[in-house]
Amino acid sequence: MLREDKIRLMHEIAKYEKSADEWERPAKEYFRGDYIGMHLLQSFLSFTLSYALILGIVSLYHLEHILNAVNVLIVFRFVLRCVVAYVVGLLLFEILTYIVFRRRYDKSAARRTEHLRCLNRLKKRYDTEERIKELAKEEGANA
Repeated sequence: MLREDKIRLMHEIAKYEKSADEWERPAKEYFRGDYIGMHLLQSFLSFTLSYALILGIVSLYHLEHILNAVNVLIVFRFVLRCVVAYVVGLLLFEILTYIVFRRRYDKSAARRTEHLRCLNRLKKRYDTEERIKELAKEEGANA
């Protein structure tokens, strides 16, 4: 006999399993610290590479001004500003990365917990139905 609540539960399980491969799998393969640390390292490397490329382009654009600056103090201030901008930008980028990937991991863990809860409810439902069938067979044999 088909029951609507059982079908709904099976639909939730199937929907989770279909969407889990897209973005749940990477999160469940790692512990939270490892997952976040991996993405922090990736964001560090990508920010550093991007900053170096942008700084190189800006330096080439202003190369004439840099070469005409005979005063070492002006060059030192420029380098100091670049380093401060890099550190501040990197800190902001890493904080943003931490927040985003911690939320993704927590959301993934909550969805996995809900999925397990649905699987347990479905298993209990099948166990109950199986037990009812066994009792009906015992009553039929006793009568």
